[in-house]
Amino acid sequence: MEEIPADKDRIEAQEVLAEQLELFPSITEFDIECTLFLLDQYVYMKMLCIDFEENEDEMYKTDIEGETARRISQEETHADKTSNAVILHEHRKWVYSEYKIATKAVERAHRLLRTEDQRKAIKYRYIEGHPFMIALQFAFMSKSKLRRKLIASIPAMTDSLKLWGVLSKEWVIKATKERMEKKQTQ
Repeated sequence: MEEIPADKDRIEAQEVLAEQLELFPSITEFDIECTLFLLDQYVYMKMLCIDFEENEDEMYKTDIEGETARRISQEETHADKTSNAVILHEHRKWVYSEYKIATKAVERAHRLLRTEDQRKAIKYRYIEGHPFMIALQFAFMSKSKLRRKLIASIPAMTDSLKLWGVLSKEWVIKATKERMEKKQTQ
């Protein structure tokens, strides 16, 4: 017996609801790529947050007094420097808050890793931002062990980041897609 379309819609809605209410959402390869993007950008995001916290007032004053806010886009025929400075400042604050959320989430996901070896592997490779060979020296592990610990840690961190909603942020998705496209063209 064929289902009535309304029943199909109800079944689809129930499946979507079940997926949304899943306690531990299943991760995809794209989620792992998003996590790798956040880990690769962690040091930069952290430095940008620290710089913003230390220099927020000076950046705003420079925007108002300098030429940074002269024109936000090249299409503008009239430039209102003060309002453009406010727009730039609000954008910087938004970037700062998004990076702050992302870095704190990465740090929390790192702390939740099960073993000390996993935490050390992620710490030296991504949190401190060392190249693989340098991280190898700091972690006091063989190449294969460090690689295994990194490989085991990424899905665990991805689970946490997805659960907390960090991987569903629009800018993370967009940047990850751009990064994947760039890798494919190389």
